[in-house]
Parts: sequence; structure tokens; C-alpha cells
Amino acid sequence: MKLLMWYTGCCSIALFSASTSYASPEIKSTTKTVTSNAASLGKLSSPNSVFSAKPLVAKEILAQTPPPPQAPIDPPSSTPATTPANSDNRDLQNELNNIQNNQTPGGDKFNTYRPKISPSFSIFNPVGFGADNNLVFASFSYQNRTRFGNTSDAEAGIGIGLGDAVNSVGAELSYSINSFGSSAGFGSGGFSAKLHKRIGEDTAVAIGWNQFAKIQFGGGRNGNGASDYPNNTYYAVGTKIFRTREDINELFSRVAVTGGVGGGAFLPFDRNASIDRGGLNVFGSVGVRVARPVSAIVEWTGQDLGAGISIAPFDNFPLVITPAFRDITGAGDGARFILGASVAFNF
Repeated sequence: MKLLMWYTGCCSIALFSASTSYASPEIKSTTKTVTSNAASLGKLSSPNSVFSAKPLVAKEILAQTPPPPQAPIDPPSSTPATTPANSDNRDLQNELNNIQNNQTPGGDKFNTYRPKISPSFSIFNPVGFGADNNLVFASFSYQNRTRFGNTSDAEAGIGIGLGDAVNSVGAELSYSINSFGSSAGFGSGGFSAKLHKRIGEDTAVAIGWNQFAKIQFGGGRNGNGASDYPNNTYYAVGTKIFRTREDINELFSRVAVTGGVGGGAFLPFDRNASIDRGGLNVFGSVGVRVARPVSAIVEWTGQDLGAGISIAPFDNFPLVITPAFRDITGAGDGARFILGASVAFNF
């Protein structure tokens, strides 16, 4: 097992965009801090490689290498031949080593299992990037109170990314625990699926269906155990990364813009609506890479406005933490604090 040391991420890790911790209108609200963090923890198909400078191509460096000197026809003169300076030799050797290690000078390693970790660029909304190549991810999220309630609750999820989003199609399958016993029996939750494709270096698209199969384990402290997650939460989404500065280590070096359309949890909030109602609505997110380990996020979920930050505190351990506020405007009865954390490993 190899530890994935990286990004996502865009993708808060609420079980990637595959998992979503929707908060029921009455009991819990869509916290889903499991989704985008995982996205920020993806390997090549996730945007971390996009969030770095363009990788060098081997032939570009090798083309800069002078041809070997030709063997002299006449015996060498007494004047010694000139040789490259030691500093030139070291620079050339470093460049060749970078190619062998797939490393971009001033940026991240490209297409490797050991890139640096990056913060997320979404809180609740799914993103176009996703997990693939046997990436396993897990997340946990907490909300200080549920929508229209005063009881705190938590969610968790685990999932795996399969396929190859660069050369073919990536696929995510995840399971999210929607309640730790407050609104439903502990362990109650649902399965989610997502197909995603990397288009070029900075763009990805995806389609998904959240909680297409549900499991219930009785009622919780404040609920009867009935599922309150909309049955028709499917979506199509795309994410584009804009490089405002070439070097990822500079301030405000990347901007991620996500837009999509979906049903179910993305529909305008209605306390009296059936969980089986149809229809489509738009959602979107904007994430700005403020500094190397920190991004700022603002998003509209189709129901409410959310804002927060995402932090990748370690360069060599794939932990992403995303504190945020939901229901700033739109649905709900006032802003609610949520906190998400995620990790990812590659097998």
C-alpha cells in the first residue's frame, strides 16, 4: 500500500462528489464535507497536477543537451580541451533527474504517487475531477446544529476510485453514513456513484447519482429512521482550473470554477416537497488558491449559499480540513458551522 501524498482536490472531503451528506429539510441539512475534499485528494485525474506548473517534456530538456564532442582526427595539441563548468554540469544533471522523477521545477510532481497535498475547492457541490487508479478515501464531517434544529450531528464516508480518468474514464463508488444516531440509526446511509473524465490538463467533467441505494438501521434520537435524502439526486458537472500565476507557490495562483445542473438535493428548498420530486436546478462553486496550503471557497448549492476555507496542513500526509458555513442565505434558519476532514491512500 502506498500513501498518496497530495492534494483534489478540489477535492472539503465529503466523499468526493460521489458521496453527499444531505441534511434533511427538517432534521439535517446538506453538509457534505466529504465530497470535494476527496476530489482534491485524487491522483493524476484530480486537479493537483493541474494546480502546478506545466510539466517538462523530456525531449524539451534533452534538446538542450549539447551533442558529444567528435573524436579529434589529429593528435591533441598541448592546449587542454575546455570542459563545461561544474555548475553547468550540476544544472544539467538536475534537469535530467527532474525528468526521470516526473517533477516540475517550482511545482508538483506530475503523474506520480508522491505529489504534495492541496486544499479543496468545493464544500458541498460535486466537481468535475474525481478519484481513480485504486485511490481509497475516507472523510468525516460535523455540523454544530441541524437545519431547523439545535442538535449537532456528524457524517462519515468511505469510497474508492477505479479506472483511469486521463486515458479512459474514472469511476467512484462510495458509501456515506448520514447520521451518527441523531436523525437516523447509526450507520444509516447510502451508496453513490460518479463517472468522470479528464479533458486536457485543466478541465474535467462528471456525471453522478448520489445515494442511489440506501440502508436504514432504525430511528435516531430525533428521527424515525425514514430516509430524508432526495431520491433523484443526479447531476452533471464540469470544473475548469485557471492559472492566474505560473508558479503554484505564489499567492492567488489558481482559480477553480465549477458549474453543474442536478436534481434532488440541488433543487430549491421546500420543506413540504416530496423526496421523490423531479426537476433540475443549477449549482456552482468558485475556489481560489490563496496560498500553497490554503484555498477560499464560495458556492451556491441550488438551495443556499456556503463559504469557507480549505487547509492542507502537511506536505507529506494527505489530510485536508475544511471549516465552512452553510445556510448563509437561502434555505434554513440561519448560518450553521460545519467542519470536514479527509484522507486518501493509493493501493
